[in-house]
Order: sequence, then C-alpha cells, then structure tokens
Amino acid sequence: MKLSRVISVMFILLFWIPIKSFALSCLVDGSSSASFNEALGTDLAVQADAPNGTIIWESQSRSVPVICADNREVGRESIYFYLNPASVSVGQGIRVGIRYKGIAITQSSGKYDTGHHSQEGCNWANCTGWRSAKFTLNFSVFIEKYGTTPTTGQATSLTSYRVFQLDGVGGLNPTPNSNLNYVLTGLNKIRFVPCSPKLTVTPSTIDFGRLSSGGGQSGQQITASRFSLNLKRDCTTPYTVNARFTPKTGSILNGLLVPANNSSVGISLFRAESNEKLAYNSWFKLTDMTGTTPARIDLFAQLLWRAKPVIGPFDAAVVIDLFYK
Repeated sequence: MKLSRVISVMFILLFWIPIKSFALSCLVDGSSSASFNEALGTDLAVQADAPNGTIIWESQSRSVPVICADNREVGRESIYFYLNPASVSVGQGIRVGIRYKGIAITQSSGKYDTGHHSQEGCNWANCTGWRSAKFTLNFSVFIEKYGTTPTTGQATSLTSYRVFQLDGVGGLNPTPNSNLNYVLTGLNKIRFVPCSPKLTVTPSTIDFGRLSSGGGQSGQQITASRFSLNLKRDCTTPYTVNARFTPKTGSILNGLLVPANNSSVGISLFRAESNEKLAYNSWFKLTDMTGTTPARIDLFAQLLWRAKPVIGPFDAAVVIDLFYK
C-alpha cells in the first residue's frame, strides 16, 4: 500500500498599517487649560448696509505664552492655526478673523502656519531630546461684516465659536484637552439695524496755539481745548453708541498720547460734563440714541508737560471708532 503525505504550508501574512501620529500637545504655559475663552461682553448692533470688511468687534492684542510638548519626538514640526476646527457655520452677514503679524486671516477652514515650531526655545541644556517648545503667540481676533445681511436681523444663533486650535502638521489632535483652542462666546448678541449715526467732530483739528515753556514741570497742565462729537441718524431703532480713541500717530505712554516729534508733552481726553478721563484703545459708552434727535457729546483735550520742555512744533492724531449695541 502506497502512502502519500500531504504537507500543508500555512502562510502568515503580516500587514503593518501605520497609525496617524499626533505629535504635538500645545497649551498655555503654566496652565492646564486647553481653552482660551473670550466674550463679546455686550450686545452689538451693526449697520445693515455696512460695507464688507467693516470691523464689528476686535479683541485686545493678546500675548499668550505657549508650550508645545513633542510627545513622540518626531523632530522639528511646524505649528499651525487650524481655523474653525469644529467646521461649523459662524452665521450670516459676519465672519471671524485672526490678526497675526499684520495679516488678517479670514479663511474659515484649513490651517495657517504660525511660523513657530516644535523645537523653538530649546537647546540641549534645557530640553531633553527636543521634547518641548516655548514661545509667545501674539494675535488678536476680530469679527467683520461680510456677505448678505440676514432678513431676520440676527447674525447667528451660536453662543460659542471655536476660532482656532493650535496644532502640528499631522492634523487635529483628537485627545481631549491637549491643544489650545481660542473660543469666542456671545456671538448670538450680534444683530443688524437699519441705520447708523453719521459722526462729525467739531473742530476736527485742535490747535493748542503758541505755548510758553517757562516753569514747565512734569504732570503740570499747559492748556485744554474743547471739542464735540456730533451724531445724527435717520431711523428710530434704539441702541447704545460706544466709542474708542485709537492713536494714528504718536504713542501711548502712561495713559498719555505722546507726539512722535516732541515727547516733552502728552495729551489726555476727558468728558466735559463729568470730567471723566477716557482711556485710549478702550471702548466706552458714548450715548444712547432712541430717536432721530441729533446727539452732541462735549469733550476736552488736556495738554500736559511730561518732561523738561522741548521747543518746537508737535502733532498727533487719533481715529474714532464706533459700535452700537
């Protein structure tokens, strides 16, 4: 009897499927929080026919200390803003942007290179194996009028909106609370109104005249000049007008607007009726408007000595921004 042997050969096939690696975890340095929340803080009334690009709201300039941990030590990796990481519609008639290094970033998806990287601020003496990077992220966030105005007047129903997530080239890190998110709250307070007031400034140029430098001491008032902000509109929709004085030329030092061509003087602004000092670069309530009656707000500019008087002309300028709520 002939015997036959059946030999079975088993092949074991091994497949290696690479798992997408999320190498970076970026947080506010010194904090375990992965969320930087900022509230609009007030109702905003926006002119319905305002041109595209009109700034509705803008945050203060932020300088956020960031630390990014390179958990997988993949080497130098660029760090990005991932815009609108939740991929939601912000609403109608508005869009959100980031002002970064003098550029307005208004894309509503994708990523934008911050110019920082995972080895930044490290050397072999203070970073073990290039595992972390430290840098300061300087930016502001703004909301601008953009697109068709909603017929309801309500820009959005969102109470919060994730503007960006800070992350590496590999995409969004899915691990909860591991990457910095900037979140805007209160967007549902934005509404459109049928008209806005027209502003005139009288006089539009303040001339302090010829000054005497004799006996000038730091902090001493030299002179003061009055001016007024005049508002006029054609509709009766009630809203509050807020204003902000932003330097166009000159700089702010210790709360004073200091001319670039003569630092021995500084300028403060006050309400005439209450003697309330108005801070530059800060919003303040200007007036309430409830009808078509024009409004006039009287102010005065105070000129002070800052240092030993310097002979010669000087000039400085401010821009007046308005928003309505």
